[in-house]
Amino acid sequence: MYKLNGELSLRAVTEHDQSFLDDLYISRREDLQQLGLASAMLDQLIKMQQQAQSLGIHQHYPNADYWIVAHGNQAVGRVVVDAGSTDFRLVDIAIIPAAQRKGIAREILFAMQERARHQNMGISLAVEKNNNVARSLYLGMGFFVHSDDMLFEQMHWRAASSTMAVEADCQSMRKNNVTA
Repeated sequence: MYKLNGELSLRAVTEHDQSFLDDLYISRREDLQQLGLASAMLDQLIKMQQQAQSLGIHQHYPNADYWIVAHGNQAVGRVVVDAGSTDFRLVDIAIIPAAQRKGIAREILFAMQERARHQNMGISLAVEKNNNVARSLYLGMGFFVHSDDMLFEQMHWRAASSTMAVEADCQSMRKNNVTA
């Protein structure tokens, strides 16, 4: 389990969470909502996309853990993590719009990094190239781009590489007589 600070917690997804998960998915698909489709057609398209995403995750990561992110008793997000032999794969992380940019994703990533560090593992993920907020968060937390294609960057984090980056920054600051 991941140790989160404050009022944040993770719990396993249950069948009672489906309505929340549907709303969360819809909130992430502004691209589809901007197509100008009739409401019934849009609802059907979003449901099909959500089912395709779910099927894809289950096929590629059959042993993944699905977590609801809660702030107090309120569900605010979902995290899907697959534990491999050398890396944790952050398959998906989604936070409801009202709870975004409040440090929730950062706290989850920090908890993942702590767990990975203690188990001598890394963390990998894919991020859309046009998702500048997420990319900035990951890069700021020591992830590096391992590879990319036209749509996604594959990112990795290892405790040693993160430590080396911090040490390199400290050395650079010392060399330039900069203090924090």
